[in-house]
Order: sequence, then structure tokens, then C-alpha cells
Amino acid sequence: MSGEWLALRRVVKLYADSLVHETADVAQLVKLNAKISRMRVLSSSTTVQNAEKVARKIVNTYLAPNKTFPKLRDMVNSGAMDPL
Repeated sequence: MSGEWLALRRVVKLYADSLVHETADVAQLVKLNAKISRMRVLSSSTTVQNAEKVARKIVNTYLAPNKTFPKLRDMVNSGAMDPL
């Protein structure tokens, strides 16, 4: 599995965690920030901007109330669950 795929899996897992927990996984957020910093050197500005947008969404989701299973179902059905 490529490094990009593994990084994407980690981001998706972190987003999922943010939906059902109000306490952030700080270690994973630091890793995400480090990955974005590396992207600033290696990637286009559009890619970096999108990564920063996803990171903000994750942080803001941690600060929001936890989602219940029915709310998660509604988010999936409406397309609101896509952080990208």
C-alpha cells in the first residue's frame, strides 16, 4: 500500500473519530499537521489548501456535539459526511 493511501486512511479514521468523540486525539492531529507541513514543500498550493480545509473540518467536528447513529445515517444519506 502506498504512503498516500495510508495517510488518507489515517485522515478518514481521524474524521470518523471526531464525529463521535468530543476529546481530540491530539497525537493524531499533530501527525496530520506535520503531514500538511511536508505537503507545503512537496505539493501544489491547491493540494495544501484542501488538506488545510480537511484539517479544519476535523478540528471543528471535534468541537461539535457527538453524532448519534441516526444522525450519522442522515449525514451519509445527505452526502454531508464527506470531509473532502
